[in-house]
Amino acid sequence: MDEKETFGAEIAKQLPIKDLYDDLAHPTLSTVGQVLQGATRVALSPISAMVWGYDKIAEYLDIAIPQYFEKRKIAKEKIKSPDPAIAVPLIEAMRYTSHKEELREMFTNLLGASMNSDIVDEHPAFVEIIKQLSSDECKMIKYLYEISSLPKQYVPMLKIRQEVNNKGADLMPYFSDICYITDCQYPKKFPEYLDNLHRLGLVEVFYYDFLTNKEFYRKLREHKAFPQFLFYEEDTLTEKKGMYGLSEFGEKFCAVCLG
Repeated sequence: MDEKETFGAEIAKQLPIKDLYDDLAHPTLSTVGQVLQGATRVALSPISAMVWGYDKIAEYLDIAIPQYFEKRKIAKEKIKSPDPAIAVPLIEAMRYTSHKEELREMFTNLLGASMNSDIVDEHPAFVEIIKQLSSDECKMIKYLYEISSLPKQYVPMLKIRQEVNNKGADLMPYFSDICYITDCQYPKKFPEYLDNLHRLGLVEVFYYDFLTNKEFYRKLREHKAFPQFLFYEEDTLTEKKGMYGLSEFGEKFCAVCLG
């Protein structure tokens, strides 16, 4: 053993390895920390009830999938084994999203579609998209899908700008009443929801085009949740109109996962 190895061995003997391990495995909490520990345990306890085991998922699908085919009057001869690229990640995702009815319904419809030999529009990417949706966003795209019959319809959105000395500033994000119509839990998060749906490719947004029917925007201005700016001079306020609707990809997604 050379000098370097001897030195290392001596240092190792002096280190309280066992005590160090014990401290890492059982960190000491202060009195305040112990109180917080109790609070965090209470806060986390509902999660265990929300996480579904595979047995519970199998029990649910054993009823939900036959109902899917029965509701659509699909013959049993049309039923096939699903693509594992869809079914495996889908069932895994259901373990921690099935407590949300809107997401559970989407996953069920997607799995049913993947087992229907007549449907070819299902895609493994749909699983990842559903995982990135909130319950409110599911309500939004369901509404957009229901009104998106021919001819294609777009939904108005509106924001207010202040124009002073040829310079403008937005006083608020775009406003839409869709979250109030669909009874979303957090309707004021519409701008965030719209951004996410646009990011996922489900919705197309037009910031510089708008609907020609002025009545749509008048209704938005008169909505009870529309912000009021009484402290500004009216001649400095201008409207910025826009619109949004399902993209072509969003329509295909909804046809499979909501249809």
